[in-house]
Order: sequence, then structure tokens, then C-alpha cells
Amino acid sequence: MKKSMVLVFLLMGSILYAQESENRNVGSFRGIKSSAGIDVYLKKGSKESVRVEVSGTDIKNVITEVSGDYLKIQMAEGRYNRTRTVKVYVTYVELTKISCSSASSIYADEIIKTRSLSLSASSAGSIDIGVDVESLTASVSSAAELELRGNAKRVELEASSAAKIGGYDLETEEADCSASSAGSIRISVSQKIDARASSGADIRYRGNPMKTNTNSSSGGSVRKSS
Repeated sequence: MKKSMVLVFLLMGSILYAQESENRNVGSFRGIKSSAGIDVYLKKGSKESVRVEVSGTDIKNVITEVSGDYLKIQMAEGRYNRTRTVKVYVTYVELTKISCSSASSIYADEIIKTRSLSLSASSAGSIDIGVDVESLTASVSSAAELELRGNAKRVELEASSAAKIGGYDLETEEADCSASSAGSIRISVSQKIDARASSGADIRYRGNPMKTNTNSSSGGSVRKSS
């Protein structure tokens, strides 16, 4: 009897939290912030919109709201569940800021084209995007990861606390890089690079920049890569 009751409750739970999807209307935004292990997929369009897909949790627990310039994507307080899956598909008109934290991931199959773009990731968050920009700033920390490809005239990159920036597939003219506390940066640069690495961090660059200004301390390393 007890086994039967357990099976009934398990079945009810699987039905209650079966896969759900929902289209949501949102206001205009130019930035995205995501957290709580949510996977976010970006696509450019003529109007902002959001589609949410979940399994293992109630779709109402997924919050998508515009605050200021940001579309915030997060779980309701106290609703973090490691066994659930949440995917959010975002259509944007223009993006200038992308941020993620707490094991959230952001992906974009299409190249993001804009004049200036700011990226940040922390606490095992990850961003994987292609860009076509004049100016790019990126900061990663606490085991976060950033994968970049495309083109940027100028970049400012910062990695700390075992975070990584992979930018060999990003072509840039000028790069200003700073890494510390086992952070890691990879970049391709053609004209000028300023690079600083400390406390076990490492910076590797490809290309033949005409101007190089590098500094390493406390076990940090800056080197040209083949």
C-alpha cells in the first residue's frame, strides 16, 4: 500500500511539472540580466518578445520583467531547483549590455551588431556569442566563462578568480587585458595590446601587434601564442 501511494505521488509530481511553454509580451530593453542556472537564447527581430520553456518546475516560477534598460530573467525567490530545466528564448531589437550569474548561460547564434557592447559574467555563468562592434568591454569572475568570435575594433577584457575569456576567434585592432587570481584571457590582436597578469593568471595573444605593453607579477604570465 505504501509503495502504491509513493508511486501515485511521484506520478502526480511528474504531471504537475511536465514540460510547459509560454509566450510573453515584454517592454523594450537594451540589456539582459540572467541568473539561477537559466539558459537564455538570443535572436534579433523587429519587436521584443520572450518565450519560456520549463520542465521540473512551475512556469510561473520563472520571472521575466523589464526594469530600467534591462530584461531580467530569474527564478522566484526560494524556487531554485537543480533538477529543473529552464530555457528562455529572447527576441531583441538592440542590445548593448549582457550580464549573467549563478550558472546561467547566454547564447547567440547570430552575430550581435551594435556600436558598443558591455558583457559581464560571474559565479560560473557563461556567455557564448559572436559580435560586430566598435567597442567591447567584458568582465568575468568566479569561474565564469566567456567565448567570443567576430570583430571588435577595441576591447577591454578583465578576468579574475579562475574565470576565462576565450577570444582567439575575435579579431580586434586594440586590446587592453587584465587578469588576476588564476584568471585566463585569450585574444587575437593586430595593432596594439596592453596586458597585465598577476597571481597565477595568464594572458595569451595571437597576431603581430605593432605596439605591445605587457606586465606580469606574482606568478602571472603574458605571452604571444603561435
